Amino acid sequence: MNKGTNQFFKMLWLVPFLGIFLTAVTPSIAASEPIEMLVSKDWGAYRYNDNGVRVCFISSAPKKSAGKYDPDNRGETRIFVSHGPGKAERNVVQVIAGYNYKKQSDVTVKIDKRKFTLFTIEDRAYAESEEDDDAMITAMKRGTTMSIIGTSSRGTVTTDTYSLSGFTKTKSVIDKTCK
Repeated sequence: MNKGTNQFFKMLWLVPFLGIFLTAVTPSIAASEPIEMLVSKDWGAYRYNDNGVRVCFISSAPKKSAGKYDPDNRGETRIFVSHGPGKAERNVVQVIAGYNYKKQSDVTVKIDKRKFTLFTIEDRAYAESEEDDDAMITAMKRGTTMSIIGTSSRGTVTTDTYSLSGFTKTKSVIDKTCK
């Protein structure tokens, strides 16, 4: 992992996953650093232990970002699909925008010709239900590109475009590692 990616993952554990969709992931003596299991094209698969429970996730950064904003003022932008730490937290899709979203706004995800709507909490976006997460993941496996369109708290509309190349292979790794 390069230094910037390593710093990002260290910061990730300082920001708890919110809501009923994920239990809080906080730094502790029992939590371990993420271990890279596989990088396939534009996606990476990782695992770590949180108080003796294995957690797995895959992640990717956008290939292209557009909008009328200063790139130096925008934080890390990524998408995740995670398993764990509990059995109820399986196939959770999470978007990190690199800025706080406009309050009570929605995010649009376009995967080829399919469209999904996510709700926002601060700088993150989530699907409304497990069924929506599963439908997005199915579309991601079949798709080639994904665009995520959101509005910042300042009213700036951004579009982040992700490649789905490597998604299916890395997803398969976390499915086997975190059953």
